[in-house]
Amino acid sequence: MKIWIDQDLCMGVGACEQLAPDLFEAKGDGLWVVKEDARHWGQGTVFDGGSGPGRGPSGSAGAARVPAALVDAALQAADECPGECIYVDV
Repeated sequence: MKIWIDQDLCMGVGACEQLAPDLFEAKGDGLWVVKEDARHWGQGTVFDGGSGPGRGPSGSAGAARVPAALVDAALQAADECPGECIYVDV
C-alpha cells in the first residue's frame, strides 16, 4: 500500500502526524508530506518535491510505501484528515 498528500488540499492541521508519525512530516510551510522512515526501509525519504538526498517527488508521483504494521494508522489518518487530502493506493 502507498499513500500521498495533495498539497493543494492540505490544511496544515497535523492530525495525520498525530496518528502516524512514522508516515507524515511537517514541511517548513506548515503543510504536511508523507515519508518512508529509515527504520522500516533502510533509508528515509521525504516526498515533498524538494531537492537533495532523501527527497522524492511530490503528489501522487511521490507516494510513500506503508509498512504492514502501519496500514491501520495510515487508513485512519486518511479517514480523519479534515482536508481530505490523504490518498491511499492499495
